[in-house]
This record gives sequence, C-alpha cells and structure tokens, in this order.
Amino acid sequence: MAEALRKIETSEALYRSAPNNIEAEQALLGAVLVNNDAFYRVSDFLKPQHFFEPLHRKIYEVAGDLIRMNKIANPVTMKT
Repeated sequence: MAEALRKIETSEALYRSAPNNIEAEQALLGAVLVNNDAFYRVSDFLKPQHFFEPLHRKIYEVAGDLIRMNKIANPVTMKT
C-alpha cells in the first residue's frame, strides 16, 4: 500500500503545472497597452508562450505585431 501511494505522489510531482500569476500577466499587458514602449523592454525575453492564460498569449502576440508595424496597440485598435 505504501509503495502504491509513493508511486502516485511521484507521478503527481512529474505533472505539476508551472507557477503562474494571472494578475501579473494582466498588469503587464495593461502596461504594454497604456505605453507601447513597455513592449520593447520585455519583448527580448518574454514570448507569447510564456503566458499561462491562452487569451493573454493572443493579446500579447497581437499587440506585439501591431507595435512592430509602428502602429498603436491599445484596446480600441486591437479590437479590429
């Protein structure tokens, strides 16, 4: 019984999800949308796949595409 319990604990440890903080993701996206220059401060090391929330990945990706095209990324321009 103890051995079976140990196997379950070991398998759970192998499949733990990465730590995440939805509020931090939202704050970062808000900063980028308020001031597009903030994107260049994080874009070297922060990629869309680093976001835990799939919607945040998409927002960061679209905002980055707009900013790289020298367009303004804000909630109004991203809606289109």
